[in-house]
Amino acid sequence: VNTHHSLSMSIFRVTLLPSQHQYLASSKQSLLRCGLESGLNMIYGCEGGNCGKCLVRLVSGTTERIRHSDFVLSQSQKDRQQLLSCCHAASSDVVMEAVEIGSVSEIDEQTIDARVYRMDRLSESVMSLVLKTPRGQPLTFLAGQYVTLGINGVLTRNKSIASCPCDGLNLEVHVKNRLHDPFSEYVFKHLKKNQRVMISGPHGEFVLDDESDRALILIAFDTGFASIKSLLEHAIALEKEQPVKLYWIVTGGNQPYLENYCQSIVHALDNVSYHPELVAQRSVAAITQVLEKIVRQEPAIRQSDVYLTLPVEFQDNAQKLFVAEGLEHWRVDTIQML
Repeated sequence: VNTHHSLSMSIFRVTLLPSQHQYLASSKQSLLRCGLESGLNMIYGCEGGNCGKCLVRLVSGTTERIRHSDFVLSQSQKDRQQLLSCCHAASSDVVMEAVEIGSVSEIDEQTIDARVYRMDRLSESVMSLVLKTPRGQPLTFLAGQYVTLGINGVLTRNKSIASCPCDGLNLEVHVKNRLHDPFSEYVFKHLKKNQRVMISGPHGEFVLDDESDRALILIAFDTGFASIKSLLEHAIALEKEQPVKLYWIVTGGNQPYLENYCQSIVHALDNVSYHPELVAQRSVAAITQVLEKIVRQEPAIRQSDVYLTLPVEFQDNAQKLFVAEGLEHWRVDTIQML
């Protein structure tokens, strides 16, 4: 291990085995953090050198220790060139063996006692909650999945995760203010910062096909934007170069509650476009009409990966439309209870 320290920052290429995934790593940031921020689903726990879950084996190249670790490697682990990826940075191009999550079936059910870290009113009717998990106990999940939240042991609700899997310690969910809904009313009227919220999950198979190089068409419906946001951030982290079209269907005279967020991504990235679709009436006919319009104006939609969030009452018509139009690569996510 190279322990030479330099004030300048260098960038190196890291190759993971056996997947052959590659990413760029800074000499000032851990191998793990650089991999997570590049959209790779690397296994980790504390990110602080305590748990040993991020253990990798160095095949070639050199690294530099950037953080003290309490986790003690055995002599045989040292002999095999194993190291904690959260505590080492690349000091040359690196090839290393690392465990990555390949599918939802590889993720264990987790139960985590989290706390409310932040509450932001995104609009009059939508609240963003950021839930912080205990240090050393991040939620392992894939972009697009959802969790079950429990408050006071009584109120429960399934919520799509709106944030990127690169940060399993801070989980964002969106809650809509709905009359006569005890969960929603509690969140808007009584929930406080630092209050405990139990998280269990993750659930669902509405996840991005990381290996696909087909164009992406992401279609969100109201607060179903949460799981689409997670997919979008994951696709951006993977630095996908294909076109990404983001549609947001908003009903009932509302406006998209993260309009500035969407516009900022469009301004920052040449391959992303954003198209809000405002629908006055929340009906099967109106929603089907919007979907037909999107299909008609996207000539390459049959060769694209389409991800759509919809309430269950609209899904039959959407699926019939996609089949009739000859779409091959599409996934529909039932919006989790708002």
